[in-house]
Amino acid sequence: MKKTKYIFMSMLFVMAALVFYPQSVLAAADTTGKVDTGGMYTLFGKQMKINGFITQESAWGVDPVYSGKNLTDYFSAQVEWEYKLTPDFSIYGINRVLGDMAYTLHDDTSWYEKATSTPAQKSRSERNLSWETNRDDRAGEIVRELYADIKTTYVNFRIGKQQVVWGESDGLRLMDCINPQDLRREFNLRDSDEGYRYTRIPLWLIQTSIFPKIEPFGIRDLHFDFILNPGKPKVNLLEAYQSAGGVWAAAEPNLPTGVRVQLANKDPHTNINNAEFGVRMVGDLNGWLFTLNGFYGKQQDFVLKPTGPNLVIPRWDGRFLQLNFNQEYAIRKLVGFTINKELTDIRFQKTTSPVLRVEALYEFDKPLQYEGKHTGDMAWTGLNGAYAGEYKKNKDQLRSMVGIDWNIYIRPLNERESFFFSTQLFVFHTFNQDGVFVNAPFYFTSKVNHEVLPPLPPSRDSSRIDPWKIHQTQKYWTFLVTTNYDNKRIVPEVLYLYDMEEHAHGLKAKINFNYGSAWRPEIGFLGWWGDTDTGKSFGLFQKNREVYAKLKYQF
Repeated sequence: MKKTKYIFMSMLFVMAALVFYPQSVLAAADTTGKVDTGGMYTLFGKQMKINGFITQESAWGVDPVYSGKNLTDYFSAQVEWEYKLTPDFSIYGINRVLGDMAYTLHDDTSWYEKATSTPAQKSRSERNLSWETNRDDRAGEIVRELYADIKTTYVNFRIGKQQVVWGESDGLRLMDCINPQDLRREFNLRDSDEGYRYTRIPLWLIQTSIFPKIEPFGIRDLHFDFILNPGKPKVNLLEAYQSAGGVWAAAEPNLPTGVRVQLANKDPHTNINNAEFGVRMVGDLNGWLFTLNGFYGKQQDFVLKPTGPNLVIPRWDGRFLQLNFNQEYAIRKLVGFTINKELTDIRFQKTTSPVLRVEALYEFDKPLQYEGKHTGDMAWTGLNGAYAGEYKKNKDQLRSMVGIDWNIYIRPLNERESFFFSTQLFVFHTFNQDGVFVNAPFYFTSKVNHEVLPPLPPSRDSSRIDPWKIHQTQKYWTFLVTTNYDNKRIVPEVLYLYDMEEHAHGLKAKINFNYGSAWRPEIGFLGWWGDTDTGKSFGLFQKNREVYAKLKYQF
């Protein structure tokens, strides 16, 4: 803990020096006698570039559950730096502290304690989310990225903790499959319109890029990327219980009054047997920018593996039966491609052309939670003897996205600047889907909360069972639009998501104010609409509709 505090205070000291003393002792005069400022410094005679930001943001609920409540008060401070030792060798890093000051501000508030707890489990959200450094007391969380870039004529190396960006989709990720994502704050609306840079979880990787300097079949800018994770995989962070995830956790599944569920933490451990591999070919064929991708590693989302029930003694929370599950992470094997092409033959008002984007991947043996041949068989619970051991099934799945980006001038709405429109259609298809598959444990309706025990399988009681099914074909649609006014000083943006199977919606609307070179205020709205009874799709987060204000100082 002392180590964590030391690193935390040291980082704040460095940022304060950069903000208030930009011509700090780090900087050195050049041969002309001028001091290199504006983020460029010299250290031991070598060039060093430093920039970063300090942000404070607060959010207030607008849904009846949290109406008018101050949900979150995020503080974040980040320093991004690059130290160039030679033209072909540099070290790059991002150091970040992130925390939610609402845990301090509302420490003695009854509504906040209730919002971050659950009747079935002791709250751990403060340990996990009050400060990023608190999670398992790992000071290493402050080191967000740290890697070395080595460049040669034909081969480049990037070695260290890093993010690898493979896809370009907004709202939902598809081909961007290397790094997992932290979804514990604002789910996937937090920065899905900004490229996931702040929620993507960096990994310790070795990335090699080979430039053969040839043009086979007319393919220009050809190169190959090879990625190796030596054996430290990580998984998506999304809590299904308020006790672990705080205010922004998914709604807790409906359970009978006498039953609770215990999930054993089985995250993949550091082991050479958990090594992950990725390969990508990149090229330009007559203006068609394309990639061919392949990946082998660990799943980033778990399936539930039932390990059997047990009696709760003593009944400290009033429940007498506990259903136990392990979080199981299977192997992930996929191949895919991306395409990007400006359609120059199509123009709007003879000024702009749309850009076509396509992403697709085929995943082999993706594990899906198995319900049984009929709804109500509850095979995934392990309580139905007819399905002994059949809590999941592995199925091949095709996931694809087709998108159009287009800058269009609409003079009545903006005389000087264009509107950037981006729309995407996602289609996921599961092959040979025999039986019913569900997103467990979001299964029971709220009526089951008034009973002591759940319906025993097989059950056809539709009033108490309404599972969030995994449809054989799932479809999603997204739409993003942005423009700017007053010489790019006022920048409004709207991102909309639609789950076409569950008829659920997500919306992020914001306005950035870019006055001056340092201050970046932002106001916005985040909202979800969906089935809040069993928690289908975006209904898991409907209680978290909010307005927010953010103040960023960048340097």
